Amino acid sequence: MKFFHYVNFVIIVILLIAICVIEEVIVSSSLKQVQTRCYEIEMLLADRNDLLNMEITLQIDNLEYSWKKDETAMCFLVNHKNIQEIGQEIAKLKLYIASNDIDAFRVSLEEIKFYCHSYLHFMGANLHNVL
Repeated sequence: MKFFHYVNFVIIVILLIAICVIEEVIVSSSLKQVQTRCYEIEMLLADRNDLLNMEITLQIDNLEYSWKKDETAMCFLVNHKNIQEIGQEIAKLKLYIASNDIDAFRVSLEEIKFYCHSYLHFMGANLHNVL
């Protein structure tokens, strides 16, 4: 009879570890995808002095679409208040395109990269999450 208690305990621990690993993979891939898109947008801005460009607008639309899709999945895994700043900064990017404010656009893009970089450090799976 004790054997089954140990087996159940091991199964529960394995399930908890699997859930933490899945959380880590989903959150990390979503944040890395946002970072990659930000770097692509920066490359488009490298030799431009204005934001009135269809390619930049499409990149921002794609960034917003993928973030909204990933954000709904991540809301089940992490606290929404921790990741809402990225969505707010993406909305600001669209406003800066409309006003053609390239300096504020670049600052907001750096903020998104900073949030992603810092969230990648503290939203990972660890032993504390498992326990």
